[in-house]
Amino acid sequence: MEPFDFGANLCELRKQRNMSQGQVAKLLHISHGMVSRYEANTSEPPFETLRTIASIFNVSMDDLCGMKRQGTVSTHGMTERQAETLKALADAYRLKNAQPGKPLTEAQYAVLGKIAAALTE
Repeated sequence: MEPFDFGANLCELRKQRNMSQGQVAKLLHISHGMVSRYEANTSEPPFETLRTIASIFNVSMDDLCGMKRQGTVSTHGMTERQAETLKALADAYRLKNAQPGKPLTEAQYAVLGKIAAALTE
């Protein structure tokens, strides 16, 4: 099993969202150089920073750290009402499938992720 390249993953997430290292640094309240070191794998972010990175890019900690995807949507930066609306949408997806409690599909998580990102812009 190959070692996971956190830096490459962070860089890819950043580029997918057309963000500069400086923009990410500003959101994390760290220096541009620190983001560069994370991407070069010469420094590892602390846990709280990892949580914030996952929220910024609306990915699970599992995805961010190269583990098996469990499916998640971040509500970081949302008001309580926005988070409740997103939860209601997820519940409606489950009811539409007539299988309450069944995990959502990857496509459903993708749609919810887009909605979550739009709510926090």
